[in-house]
Amino acid sequence: MSDYSALSDKELIRNDPPDSGKTAELISRYMKTVFSCAKRYSGAADYEELVSDGMEGLLSAVRSYDEEKGEFAAFAAVCIENRLRNTAKRSLRRTSLLADSDPEKLNDIADPAPTPEEIVIAREDSKEVLERIETELTPLETQCIRGAVMGLSYDEIARHLNIEKKAVDNALSRARAKLRKYYKD
Repeated sequence: MSDYSALSDKELIRNDPPDSGKTAELISRYMKTVFSCAKRYSGAADYEELVSDGMEGLLSAVRSYDEEKGEFAAFAAVCIENRLRNTAKRSLRRTSLLADSDPEKLNDIADPAPTPEEIVIAREDSKEVLERIETELTPLETQCIRGAVMGLSYDEIARHLNIEKKAVDNALSRARAKLRKYYKD
């Protein structure tokens, strides 16, 4: 049996050839997230049902993750959270129907789906940030920021760009300072 604990999430996701040990390692890393989220929703639904559905959300994240979209940890957290919200809503609906109580309780749980307006605003904000990155940052700073956004470690960015780790650290510090200054104004 191999020891997968030293592998990064991205290395575990690349499950080629298929290896159940890699999936098991990912699940063990994110079980605490499932338990934590389930505990938050335990007032609205059965804890065991929440944990079960949270694990389904985690498995769904493992199956559908696209590394070009960002870090796995953030993606998994969103998948788990969405699954648990739906479970809590479903449970409240069942309880409401059985007890013939006020269905307005369902409105207390926010719908995770963004509205069309929120999608347009997010796209405009993203476009503005990308334009600012292209105009304000040097090519090295831009490449380092892109690597960091993709979830790469300083070592991985340095290897990819064929530079020293300290150069990555300095470039990211300069880039963050420039962007902070711009958005403060």
